[in-house]
Amino acid sequence: MTEKQTLSREGTRGSKEYYYTQNITARILNGSHKGEKITVSNEYTSSQVQTKKYHKGDTVLLSGSKESPGKTIRSVKRDGYLALLAGGLFFLLICITGKQGFYTIISLILNTVIFAYGFQAFTGGKNILNICNVIAVLFSLTTLICLNGIHRKTFSSVLSTLCVLFLIMALFEFSIYMYGDLDYSNLEYLGSTGNSADIFWADIMLTGLGAIMDVTVTISAAIGEIVRKNPSVSLRKLIHSGREIGYDIMGTMINVLLFVLASGMIPMFILKMNNDISFITIVKYHIPYDICRFLIESIGIVLAIPVSVFIASAIMKIPSRKRGVGE
Repeated sequence: MTEKQTLSREGTRGSKEYYYTQNITARILNGSHKGEKITVSNEYTSSQVQTKKYHKGDTVLLSGSKESPGKTIRSVKRDGYLALLAGGLFFLLICITGKQGFYTIISLILNTVIFAYGFQAFTGGKNILNICNVIAVLFSLTTLICLNGIHRKTFSSVLSTLCVLFLIMALFEFSIYMYGDLDYSNLEYLGSTGNSADIFWADIMLTGLGAIMDVTVTISAAIGEIVRKNPSVSLRKLIHSGREIGYDIMGTMINVLLFVLASGMIPMFILKMNNDISFITIVKYHIPYDICRFLIESIGIVLAIPVSVFIASAIMKIPSRKRGVGE
C-alpha cells in the first residue's frame, strides 16, 4: 500500500483539509477471480467525513461484480461484525433470560420480516399510510404476544398501545390542520420526495410505537400482578396504584427519548457548526422535525399512563369465565 498527499484546502474556521490518494494491493476473496491480486485506488480527506482511510488487513467491498471486481472501493465489509454482535446478543438473551430470551429473538425475527414486507409493499406502489397502519398493528401483536403470551394483560397492552397511537396521530393531524403543514424542504432526502408528509407521518407513528408499548406493558403487568396477589382490591385503588407506577416511569422514559434524540444529532451539529452554520440556524431549520418527533412521542408516553391504567384495570377486574384464561 502506498499513500501520498495530493493537495490541501483552507477550512471555514482556519483549519486545513488535506487530501490523500491511496494505491492499495488487494486480494479477491470470492467470485470468479478469487485469489487474484488487483490494485485499487482510494481518495480520502483528513476529516474522513464522506471518505475513509483504509488500512492493511481491512476487508472491503469493491464497486464491481463477482465477474468484474472493479478498481474502486465501495465500503468496508461489515457483515462479519454485525453477525458477531447479533450472535452475542442472542447468546446473552438465551443464557441470561432463558425461555423469555428465545421469545424475544422470535419477536425480533418476526418484526424484521414484517418491516421487510412493508418496504416491499411500498416499492410495489402501495400507499405508505395504509402500510404503516397495518404493520403498526402487527408489530404490537407479534411483540406483545411473543413476549407475554396470550393473557388478559397482553390484550390490555395491545388495546392501550393502539388507542394511544390513535390519539397522538389524531393530535398531530389536528395541529397540522390548525396551523399548517411542515416545510419538508429542509429535511434531508425526504424533502425531495413527492409524498413527504405521508412518509413523515409514518415515521412518527413507528418511532413512538416502542416507547408507548414499553409504558403500556409495564402498567398492565403491574396491575395484573396486583390483582393476582389481591383479587379483592377495589377498582379505585387499582387505578390509583397504576397511576403511581406510571408516574414513576414517565420521567425516565421521556429522558430516554431526549438522550436518543441528542445522541443522533451530535454528528450533524458538529459538522454543520464546523462549517460556520450557527447553533440557532441549525435549531431553526434543520432539527424542527426531530423536535416534533420528540414532543409527539413524549405526549404519547404521558397519554399512555391514564389510558393503559383504565383499560388494564377494567380488563383485569373482569372475572374470567374460564379458568384457563391467564391473568
